[in-house]
Amino acid sequence: MSADRRRGALKKLTVAIGAALGAALAWPIGRYVAFPASRRTVLGSFEPIVVAKAAAVVAGQAPLRVIIVAREQRDAWSRASSVPLGAAWLVRNARGNIQAFSSACPHLGCAVDYDAQAGVFACPCHQSSFGVGGERLAGPTQRGLDPLDVIVLDGNVLVRSQRFVAGTAERKKA
Repeated sequence: MSADRRRGALKKLTVAIGAALGAALAWPIGRYVAFPASRRTVLGSFEPIVVAKAAAVVAGQAPLRVIIVAREQRDAWSRASSVPLGAAWLVRNARGNIQAFSSACPHLGCAVDYDAQAGVFACPCHQSSFGVGGERLAGPTQRGLDPLDVIVLDGNVLVRSQRFVAGTAERKKA
């Protein structure tokens, strides 16, 4: 066998080994890079979260303010624990059902508080006020308080945190 033929065979062997190694590494690297696109990876903020015991929300009493904290939030490759997502007001209506309202004012997103003397929710910044059923009573806001999804399960109140666009008459999820 001549030297040129040996060199040619070694080149072909080197290229074949390189191609095999590249193919062997391409699969796991491709899966790692494509992982967020192939699965639902955002967890925590869209799931119902336990915020209170159902017995703590009493009809005819002041609404209960709760903080919505995701136990864990995962987004693609990052993970965070105890992530605050916002706050909500829990109210038990006359039919005995529990309702949840976002604590963000629909006017400009200020924190809405409960005025126990007046028996209404009130925005301290722009004097918007809301009934305990979330309806708009007064002020520059164009809509009532934004309702949040509520599930009562095994004596616990679960709320799904949502953000809405402020400053619009129509309720739109942010």
